[in-house]
Amino acid sequence: DSGSAGGNDAGQDLSLLNGKILRLTLTGQPAPGNPISGPNTVACGSRGNTSATPSTWCQEIFAYGLRNPYRFAFDRDDGSSTFYINDVGQGTYEEVDRGQIGANYGWPIREGGCPQGDTVPCDAPAPGSGLVDPIAFYGRSDGTYLTAGAFVPDGLWPAEYDGGYLFADGGSGDIWHYTAAG
Repeated sequence: DSGSAGGNDAGQDLSLLNGKILRLTLTGQPAPGNPISGPNTVACGSRGNTSATPSTWCQEIFAYGLRNPYRFAFDRDDGSSTFYINDVGQGTYEEVDRGQIGANYGWPIREGGCPQGDTVPCDAPAPGSGLVDPIAFYGRSDGTYLTAGAFVPDGLWPAEYDGGYLFADGGSGDIWHYTAAG
C-alpha cells in the first residue's frame, strides 16, 4: 500500500524509490558501492517509479525505511561524509537519523523509536529486526514538522558547538542542538 498516511509502506518496498536515500553518480547512474546490486536488480530511475513497476530492487538505494526525508545535511568538518536525515513523522514523532549505508530506519513499522502509533515508554524493536534507531526524536507536544537541519562549522561558534547539529521544527519554531557527543 503505497498510498498516504500511516498505511504508506513504500519505505520498505525496495522496488520503489520513495522513502529512501538515493546515491547516484554525476551522470545519474547508481553509485558504485550502493548496497543493492547484482542479479534481479535494476536502475529504477530509467524505468520509472510507480506502484505498478516490476518488483526488482533498485540499485540507487543507499538507505531505506523513511517516511518523508524532508532535509538532510553533511558534516564537512569531520572528513568522514557523516550526514543526518530529518524524517518528518506521521502523527506521533519527528526523527533525526544518522545516514548509514544499507540502513533500514523502520517506517511504517515504527515512528521515532516506537512502534507506529505508540508513545514512550514503548517496546523496542524485536531483537534481530535490523532496524536502525534515530539519534533524536520528539513528540507532538514539542513540535509538528521537522524542517531544517545543519551542522555547526567548527571554530565558528563557541567550542561546545563544534561537531554539533542544529535542527528545527517548523510548527513550534524551536531549534535543538544535538552535540557531537550525542
